[in-house]
Formats: sequence, C-alpha cells, structure tokens
Amino acid sequence: MEPMANESAALQGTVIPGAAARQRSPRARKELNPETADALIRRLCHLLDAGDFFGRNSSLPPLEKIAKLFLASAGDKDQSEFNCAVSPKVRQQVPLLFQAMAGVMEERTGLMIQSTAEINGEGFGRGLLYSGRVIVVLKSLRAGFPFPFTSAEKTISYGVECIEEGMAWLEKYKEMTSAHGLLSLEG
Repeated sequence: MEPMANESAALQGTVIPGAAARQRSPRARKELNPETADALIRRLCHLLDAGDFFGRNSSLPPLEKIAKLFLASAGDKDQSEFNCAVSPKVRQQVPLLFQAMAGVMEERTGLMIQSTAEINGEGFGRGLLYSGRVIVVLKSLRAGFPFPFTSAEKTISYGVECIEEGMAWLEKYKEMTSAHGLLSLEG
C-alpha cells in the first residue's frame, strides 16, 4: 500500500506546465473579418427593410438603421433583467440575427442554410443554423443571454463569431459529405 500512497502524493504535487495559462480569463478580443461583418450588416439591413412596410427608415445609413430598428434600449435591457420576462425587442432580435447569419453563410458556401430560433417568455431557447442534416451553429439562450443587444458592435461581433464557427463546421464535414451531399450523413 505504501507505493500507491507515495504515487498519489507525487501526483498531487505535480504541476502541469501551462495549466495556469489555461484558467478562465476574460476572452481576448479576436479581430473580426471585415468582409463578413459588412455582409452581416448588409443582410441585417435587408431583413429590417423587409419589415419596414412604408419605407420610413430606408434612407438611414446601415448602422443607424440597425440602431433604430434592431437594437434594444437600456430600458428594455433593464426590464428583461429585472423581471426575467423577455421583452418584445428580444423576441424580434433573436430570429432576425439568425436569419441574417444564415444568409451570409449561404453567400459564402453556396449551400442552402436554414435558421430557426425560438425563445420562450422566460428567455430560454435556442438558435440553430443547419444545412441538410449538419447542424453548423447551435446556440443555447439562457435567460435571454446574450440578447438583448444594445450596441451594434456587440451584435456584429456575435454574428461574425457564429458565422466563422459555422464555416469551420462545414469545412470539417466537407470530406464526409462530398460524395453524396449534406443529406447523406447517417445519424
């Protein structure tokens, strides 16, 4: 029994190199791909224009249009955090952003990317981007987080990160689906 005790004592004192560097820390901001960000802004503006029936905001610049029609106010955000109910602004933001991300991915890949996003009254739900049988982006929403977005920069960075994640998944499964397409995956 002594050898085991000595081994466990030796293991407890062992320090894994680089373990301290892997501990949780604030995420380092990654440079956004400007082409992807511009495409996301353009797609989001097209979706907002589709809902602007009388064209009242059609002459606004893209970022101002997003700020006026898409972003939530600080009051909306405080209301969502206070009573755990989701504001109508959040219920509008979730599907619009996922539709815009799907459109950008369609442009980039040439594949048909579908989006579905749902959020219940308490702020729980999911956003999903998929092509055929391959789920390329799956985001769980807990208490509405990260929604509601109150700044265009955070919105665009979240969208670009999701798009890049989805493009990485499509690249990963490219070889598996090259023979019969995305609908051929079993499972």
